[in-house]
Amino acid sequence: MIYKANFKNYLFVLLAISIFLSCNQSQKTEVIIQGNIVNPMGNIVQLVGPGEMEDGTLSLNFQRETNIDENGNFIDTLNLKSSGYFFFIHGRERTQLFLEPGNKLTINLDSRKFDESITFSGDGSENNTYLKKRFLYQENNGVDVIELSKLESKEYLNQIDSLKQWELNFLKENQNISDNFLNIEKKNSHYKFLQALERYPLYHEFYAKKEAVYDVSFMSPLNSIDYTNQDDYILFPDFKNLVMSYYQNIFNKSDNLKEDLRKLNLSKSTIIKRDLVNQGIYLLSAGNEKNKDLYETLIDLAKEFESTGIDSLTISKLTNKFNVLSSLEKGMKSPVFNNYENFNGERTSLSDLKGKYVYIDVWATWCGPCIREIPSLKLIEKKYENKNIHFVSISIDERNRPRYNYEAWRKMIVEKDLGGIQLFADNAFNSNFTKAYGIDSIPRFLLIDQDGNIVSGNAPRPSDSKLVELFDSLGI
Repeated sequence: MIYKANFKNYLFVLLAISIFLSCNQSQKTEVIIQGNIVNPMGNIVQLVGPGEMEDGTLSLNFQRETNIDENGNFIDTLNLKSSGYFFFIHGRERTQLFLEPGNKLTINLDSRKFDESITFSGDGSENNTYLKKRFLYQENNGVDVIELSKLESKEYLNQIDSLKQWELNFLKENQNISDNFLNIEKKNSHYKFLQALERYPLYHEFYAKKEAVYDVSFMSPLNSIDYTNQDDYILFPDFKNLVMSYYQNIFNKSDNLKEDLRKLNLSKSTIIKRDLVNQGIYLLSAGNEKNKDLYETLIDLAKEFESTGIDSLTISKLTNKFNVLSSLEKGMKSPVFNNYENFNGERTSLSDLKGKYVYIDVWATWCGPCIREIPSLKLIEKKYENKNIHFVSISIDERNRPRYNYEAWRKMIVEKDLGGIQLFADNAFNSNFTKAYGIDSIPRFLLIDQDGNIVSGNAPRPSDSKLVELFDSLGI
């Protein structure tokens, strides 16, 4: 594996969306999970892992809770149409499971030594013992993804290929696992390798601070991917990431969205379409010249959706946002904020800043990507000090939230020595200014001209070299 930091959480994030591979309809569908927990933390165990149930329905948020009795025993019976990955959760600990129809799996553990003490017996125990052994090894011998990403392309390719071969050899050493599980794990290792290839340019540029250089053969293994393969999309988290990255790249760069998405549109991959529509909502932004094409493309992808329930809400949200943003084209009057509290104790409105360009950073103290932009923002502020531009940061922290709140905002400004004009929004994400710009994710950067008109409702981030190009093109 190529992740070092908290391998368990990595597995949980990536495998929480995995679901089941189809198997013979004649198989028994009953699965029994039972066991005993010494020193239990509370009286509940959870089983989490989306899957296809016996009646054929697909649950993307499958979750079961089972009570632990006074002696630490638990037992649960569920019906599964096909095999796949789950997570067994107790308190703050979790372990990955692989369940197949007909399994009768016994799990015993001491919650004070969760990972080390857990044992499996019964049908399916070999598969799950393998997962435990692999997890413990990788947690103790993980590869530093930062240092790996800094490598030049040839050495990087050698390293990720070695990691893939290690996984396959480790798998081969465990001969008692089921054939079904063996085949799934082999494919899983291949998709991990492909995802490592795909993300190399981005990760290398971020960690090595320079553009990645590689020949055309480096990415050639990606050419054989079928990005409409819904079965693999559902089962393999790394494949899901590859698919989402592929289509988001099309959304960002395509000059003909309908043509570039034709194959997907003609496919039966409804779940992929649904996820893309949900993600596409966040690509709509004020002043984006592609909004109309993007909206029409997303609506086209959604034509197979249900007319009620969550699908209906998604389409409604998409349409509402498009309608809001249609009144926020480049050159139109910007929405305004009035009397926002300034860190210095005064009140500031957008109208107070007329006469200069205004670069606005919408952020929050709980937002990791926002905080990562701070060093770059400081450099930009210094570069354009005393120029024809105001730098404004608007916090959308909730005033009375237990942790990330008004006081945390004031504290972070001092601790990180933040410059520019520091403002606190009047109603967090629900502030009129934030809603008027259709902001539903942060950080978001806005650029407004000297007369209060929109230059960009989704301006480049401070860490993006295109921001300086934009400023210079405007003569700032």
